[in-house]
Amino acid sequence: MASVTFLLLTLAVLNSAGSSQSFVKIHCKTQNFGQYEQQSRLDCVIHYSKEVEDPEIVVVTWSREGVEELLLKYNQGKLRSLLEYSFAEPSWNNKNVNVSLLIHKTAVKDEGDYTCYVFTDSGFNINQTRLNVTAKYGVPTIQPQPQDIDLSTDGSLTCKSTGYPKGRLSWFDKDNKPRLDQPEVKVLKTENGLFILSSTLKIQGGSAFSQYTCKVFNARGDEEAEKSFTVQNKPSAEGHGQDSNMILIVAPVLVVGSLILLVLLLYKIGSQRDHQVVIHMEEGDDQETEGDVQESLTTGKYNSNI
Repeated sequence: MASVTFLLLTLAVLNSAGSSQSFVKIHCKTQNFGQYEQQSRLDCVIHYSKEVEDPEIVVVTWSREGVEELLLKYNQGKLRSLLEYSFAEPSWNNKNVNVSLLIHKTAVKDEGDYTCYVFTDSGFNINQTRLNVTAKYGVPTIQPQPQDIDLSTDGSLTCKSTGYPKGRLSWFDKDNKPRLDQPEVKVLKTENGLFILSSTLKIQGGSAFSQYTCKVFNARGDEEAEKSFTVQNKPSAEGHGQDSNMILIVAPVLVVGSLILLVLLLYKIGSQRDHQVVIHMEEGDDQETEGDVQESLTTGKYNSNI
């Protein structure tokens, strides 16, 4: 707080000097864009008027709106800064007009308006710039409920993706057409400032659609990533029961039929054997009768009973 008070007092004194400010101008980029957890650079360069010869920088400060402590301060050869900030020029000195600020690992909290103040032996100037932070949304995850969801059961698909700033999720069918029944997108802010987008799509059993795609769009409306999920067409439990019952019915019928065929076959074989035995016996009786007649004729005996 003391540093900021000192800076304001210095500005008040210098403002009273009047025209010295016109010899020094700080040109800053109006908008700067930084990627989450990457380096970000806020570009500011000092411009001197033609009247200034061999100027030297006495004081440079960087501050951010909403933060009382100075992010970086150079004062007559002494440099002090917070750990995550430094001059963008690694070998910066009091002759270097590039006073750009480097943020080593950008966080969501770094987004905002920054002020650069420069005081030289030829005058002073102050200017502002802004940093916008973005965190690219990752490939969404889709969680089915129940886990073994299929086309014959009711359930849901929950799509999630994390990034910054706040984007949106949308569902598409297998023909890449947006669904008319877009569910609500819930937004949860994490401790590090990122947004978790969540959308749950309800699915009714017997639906004609089997493939669903969830797409994530950033704050500008550009698509960043997508994920598809295919609902399986599994046989129903009822179908398995019918198949089992059919097996239970058909199996005994096949067994009984096979037994009947076996009995008929054995009966046929037995009948053929009996028929052959009868024929053989008849042939034997005929031979015996002829023998008896021949014997009677030879001996002269004749049985009158015949």
